[in-house]
Amino acid sequence: MSDITRIYLIEDDRTILRFVESALRQRPQWRLVGYSDTYAHAEMMAPRSLADVFLVDLGLPDGRGEDILRLLAEVKPEAELLVFTVFGDESRLIRALQMGATGYVLKGCTEDELIAAIEQIREGGAPISPLLARMLLKQFRAIDNNASAAKGPAPVLSERETDVLRLVAQGYLNKEIAQRLGIGVATVSTHIKNLYRKLAVRTRVQVVRAAQARGLL
Repeated sequence: MSDITRIYLIEDDRTILRFVESALRQRPQWRLVGYSDTYAHAEMMAPRSLADVFLVDLGLPDGRGEDILRLLAEVKPEAELLVFTVFGDESRLIRALQMGATGYVLKGCTEDELIAAIEQIREGGAPISPLLARMLLKQFRAIDNNASAAKGPAPVLSERETDVLRLVAQGYLNKEIAQRLGIGVATVSTHIKNLYRKLAVRTRVQVVRAAQARGLL
């Protein structure tokens, strides 16, 4: 691995920018070579960067970090994509990994933990915050426990339940699903509860896995 590591930060919170700048002072050979605080700026400038590692927040003011991940995975396949976000729910984690992220670290970590994650990802690892790693293990165990149920016949879903299921699989939150479908958040919650019941699962990750296993996605 080269001693020089070039980093590009996509983040709208200037406090996080200062945190990253402070952390990078521990590694004088590392450089912050770019910074975007909006989706639009990142979409235009990040693909032109020579960065080795992109630190990407998922909660941008004018777009979704997952879409930036997908773009960078396509146009910068040689770069590493490390999510650095406040979102600790399993649906955002799974979606980010599907979009090309090679690591996922939660804000609130120490400078040393961020540095360690960047070092690990540059050495070919896939750093994930311990809390999220434990959550993933629990989810996969639960999926295994429900494997026999997933082999059964596919339940019949309504057209709206199918619409909600597809958006859940894409990582959208209830509020975002409601906006996209033009329905209330409470209605979205009801549809998701119905999906849980019909697929005999208890979480968003499980509902997506069970739906995939039964050919509903």
